[in-house]
Amino acid sequence: MKDMMDFVKKNLGLEEDEKEKEDPETIIVPEHSFYEIILMKAKSLEDIDYAINQITEEKNPIILDMSYLENELPEDYQLAGEKLKDLRQKIGVEVILLCKNGKNVLIITPPEIKLIRKD
Repeated sequence: MKDMMDFVKKNLGLEEDEKEKEDPETIIVPEHSFYEIILMKAKSLEDIDYAINQITEEKNPIILDMSYLENELPEDYQLAGEKLKDLRQKIGVEVILLCKNGKNVLIITPPEIKLIRKD
């Protein structure tokens, strides 16, 4: 009997389309589904280049310990500082010193991630 009623409704135009009953779904796809926060110790300029690549290409924040460069390779430490300064000026990454007591630890984030400093 239900089949007969459905047939009559359909032929008379009384049947609502199932598609019209459903609300259209809104799908929000994030630009970047997740971030990997990378912790690393820089022991060479290649490590700095890797960190810069992660920030600029992969959009991942880095927590970077630069103590080894500062203590063992001061020339490379200077160059690394200049590279980070250029990144801040050209791309707008954020670089914040987390601690300096015996360790030189920075957090570096891509421009898409804003750090908020609270005192």
